Amino acid sequence: MNIEIPEALETAISRLRTKEQVEGVLAIGSLASQSLTPASDYDLAIVLRDVECAWYVGVTAIQERFTDLLFVSDNALRQIQEQVSPLSDAHELAPVIRWFERGVILFDRSGQLASAQQHVQQYSLVQPISDAAAYGAWFATNYNLAIACRLCQSPAPRDQAVADIRMAVYGHADVWFNYFTIRHIPWKGDKAAVNYLSESDPGYLELYQSLVKTTDRAAKLECYRRAAAHVTAPLGGLWAFPVDVTNVQSPPWTWADLMAV
Repeated sequence: MNIEIPEALETAISRLRTKEQVEGVLAIGSLASQSLTPASDYDLAIVLRDVECAWYVGVTAIQERFTDLLFVSDNALRQIQEQVSPLSDAHELAPVIRWFERGVILFDRSGQLASAQQHVQQYSLVQPISDAAAYGAWFATNYNLAIACRLCQSPAPRDQAVADIRMAVYGHADVWFNYFTIRHIPWKGDKAAVNYLSESDPGYLELYQSLVKTTDRAAKLECYRRAAAHVTAPLGGLWAFPVDVTNVQSPPWTWADLMAV
């Protein structure tokens, strides 16, 4: 697949071609999908020889455009090509596999990038989101909401300040990322998430945006509760108190077990 490369980026890639340690360059994100906007950044995976870690991240600017640099070891590509069974979503090679599934090769010194890409497109090498992960996301969303509700009910200014912080830090993240985890939808980035919600669940996207913009504590808590109820709906929704649950689906013991006569 050929894509149109801006002149400044083409110049940078030409320079990379002169470096012996560079095996190749892969475009990902909006650059690969040819959906660049003035607000888009460049996303480049640069495959390097003889690097110990599987991959690491850098940033730079190419003609004043923010650029994500994903430095990938050629050994990581060799390991991927030896893999035929799915890896855990948390495995260090999982991100590299996803980059090569959707990326566009811009430079390939020895054909190693093309070989790796063909392999990852032939096999499903990353496990789907597990039921345990979805359950854990359901628990975490309920747990953090319950803490925020308790703190908001306190008359102490410090508790209410902590509630504001928890809603901003945990609440925003829970009802954003866990929406997808609970529904077993692989995470592909914020732009992809917005595109998905715009098409499939615009009402929830509007609700989430309201949560982000709301500053009044009582209104924010209510918006948070509504968002959390929507997010957790596929697994039973919000906790009904009193509640006796754990963060694993089949615990060896529960509080009810231990309290039983």
